[in-house]
Order: sequence, then structure tokens, then C-alpha cells
Amino acid sequence: MIVFKDVCVGCGRCQPYCPAGAIHFDDYRSTVDQELCFECGTCLRSEICPVDAIQEPANVYEYPRALRKYFSDPTSTHAVTGIQGRGTEESKTNDVTLRCGLDQVGIAIEIGRPTLGMGLEEIQKITRVLARNGIHEIEPNNPINSMILDHQSGDLKPELLDERVLSAIIEMSIDKERLPDILRAIKEVIPELDSVFTLDVVTMLEPGLTVPPDVLSSIEAEGFSWRPNAKINMGLGKVTE
Repeated sequence: MIVFKDVCVGCGRCQPYCPAGAIHFDDYRSTVDQELCFECGTCLRSEICPVDAIQEPANVYEYPRALRKYFSDPTSTHAVTGIQGRGTEESKTNDVTLRCGLDQVGIAIEIGRPTLGMGLEEIQKITRVLARNGIHEIEPNNPINSMILDHQSGDLKPELLDERVLSAIIEMSIDKERLPDILRAIKEVIPELDSVFTLDVVTMLEPGLTVPPDVLSSIEAEGFSWRPNAKINMGLGKVTE
């Protein structure tokens, strides 16, 4: 985002709206630190500026800076995936898509949150440790999939590593028997991450709406605390044989 200083009246109303703290006074006018800005558009959508001095910069959709907007602005649509948001529909449609079957678990690794954010090098730390443990493919429709240069090493494209986003999510499905190994691999990288980290394990419920005990035991054995969180889009049909 940019603030036109010749239009700005120096009221400072926009500054508290920036989750990155990127807007500050310069010569009694608001200005945006382009290195800190996530291009989330919060300051613009708030319509707080009394003189409309806030605008998107000309390069907001230019690669690689466009990734800041795609991952940080909830109203934007990813150019690669054609969908909004950080990831895919995740577990919400699993009742009909069966992306994660009975003998599988889904893994979603969420990094960053509004007001905190992260650099994309944090993503690379995770994709590298996953690659070292035999995970060389993530969900094809996940935006991060197109950002990986080498799936064997987990390296991201180098021009992306200086970019910043509010949050991102890595999604994949694995055979249920591999869950303990993957959880241990993820534990290795957690101390290296310079942002908030959340781990989701997606599974189909057993009769009686119970979580499979082998999934729970794997989670608990690795020292993770957990809480149930159902994500189902109401109205979807059920799979029938």
C-alpha cells in the first residue's frame, strides 16, 4: 500500500489499522514502510482516510510481491489456484470429496497470524524437513505447491524468500501409519520457526462420532496437546456405496 503524501492531511487515523505496524509519520504525513507492508489492504478497506490518500501501489500484482496480497488479503484470489484464502477447502468438504480416506490422515501446518505474519523463508524450513522425511508432494491445489522449486529438497523459489505474508498453510495427505514419523519431523522444525505455529490433523470419524484411537495415540505419544474441531459444510450430500 502507499499513502500519497501530497494528499495526506496527517491525521494518523490509518496507522492503528495496520496489522504490520508499517504506517508511520514522516514529516507530519503518514507513510508506508514497503518492507513491512503485507499488502493485506486493511488500511484501504477500513475507509478510515478522510481524503482517500491510501491506494494500492502499481506493483501490488507483480510477481513476486503479489504473493503478499494473495496470502494476506482475504478478498483476493490466488492467480495460480483461482481460489480465495491461504489454502484449499481443507476438511470442510471431505464428506463428499474423500481427499482424506479411511486409511489416511490429512496434515495442515499453519504459520503466521494477523498482526504477526512471517517471512516465506519460514515455509521453506518446513518443506525442507518434510522432504527429508519423504514428503515430496503437498496438495496440488494448495498455493504453496507452485512456490516450490525442488520437491526433492523442499527448496522454494529463491526470489520468494524475501517476501512476507500474514499467514500460510501447508496441506497434504499421508497414510495413517506414517503419522508418528511426520509428527516427529514437524517437532524438529518448530524451535526454528519465527512465528506462530498450529498443526492440524484431519481424520474421518468412526461410528459414534469418535476420533480413531490410533490417531489420538500417535498425537499424544509425540507430546502434542489436542482439541477436537469439526469443520463440515452443512448441506453437502453424503458418500454412498
